[in-house]
Amino acid sequence: MPPTRQELRLQLPNGLECALLLLGPEQAPPLLALHGWQDNAASFLPLAALLPEYRIVALDFPGHGLSARRPLSAPYYIWSYIAEIRGVVEHFGWQQFTLMGHSMGGAVACLYAALYPQELSKLVLLDILGPVATAPAQLPTQMREALVQLDAVKDRRHYYSDFQSAVQARVEKGLTPAAATLLGQRGIVCDEQGCYWNLDPRLRVLSPMSLSEEQVAAFMREVSCPALVVLSTGFWHKRRTMFEQRKAYLRDAQLHELEGDHHQHMETQVGAIADLIREFLT
Repeated sequence: MPPTRQELRLQLPNGLECALLLLGPEQAPPLLALHGWQDNAASFLPLAALLPEYRIVALDFPGHGLSARRPLSAPYYIWSYIAEIRGVVEHFGWQQFTLMGHSMGGAVACLYAALYPQELSKLVLLDILGPVATAPAQLPTQMREALVQLDAVKDRRHYYSDFQSAVQARVEKGLTPAAATLLGQRGIVCDEQGCYWNLDPRLRVLSPMSLSEEQVAAFMREVSCPALVVLSTGFWHKRRTMFEQRKAYLRDAQLHELEGDHHQHMETQVGAIADLIREFLT
C-alpha cells in the first residue's frame, strides 16, 4: 500500500517558495529527505513505500521539481541549500530528526549535519560521502569556465514531443524507465508546444566555486551523529580511495556497498536499502 501522501508549498524566510512531499503518518518519527542534482522529491517515493513507519518529508530544492527558482542574483552553490533546510526545520519545529540525502542531497546533508549537530539524531547518505572537492590551484580555471557557461545560458525550454519522449531523455542518461517516469511526473511540464523538464537551466552549468578536500574534511569531522552510508558499485569502485578516506573523517559511520547504479534507491536495491535504513534507525 502506498504511504499517505500530502503536498505542501512553503514560503521560506529567504523569500523562496519551496514544494514539499509529505509521506507517511504525521505523528511518525520525521525523516527529512534531500534529492540529487536535477532530480526531485519523487525520488524518495519507492523508499517511502517500504518505510511506512516514518514521516518522510521530501523537499524539492530550488530550481527543481515544483519549487521556485533562485533569483538571477543568487547562485546555486551547494551551501546555498542550507537556508531551505533551515526553513523547513523551523516550520515543523523539529528538535531532533533524521536527515537523508542522495547524491548532491547527501553532500548538502553532510554540511547541515556539521553546522547543526544538535538537531540530528542520525544521518543517511545514499551513494555519496561529502561534497565534491576541487583542488585550490584548479579553482581559477573552474570559476573562469563557469562564468563563460553562465553568460551563455539561455532560459529556453528544451521541448520534447510528448511526456514519454521527455522521460526517455532521462532513461538515456542511465535511469530505468520506472524511475525516470516517477521523476517526470513531478518534474515534466506539458503545454501546447510539447513537454519539458522544469529545471532552472543554470543547474546545468559548472559551479563557480566549490570546497577543497581540506574544507570538506573540516566539515565532516564536525558531524557527531551516527551515519549510514550506502554506496553503489557503479559509483563506488571508481572512487574507492576517496570514500575510504572520507569515511575516516566521520566519528561513527557504517558503510555498505550494494550492486547497482547511482539511483539504486529507486531501482534494483530499494528493498535492501530500506532494510538497512530500518535497522539503522531502530
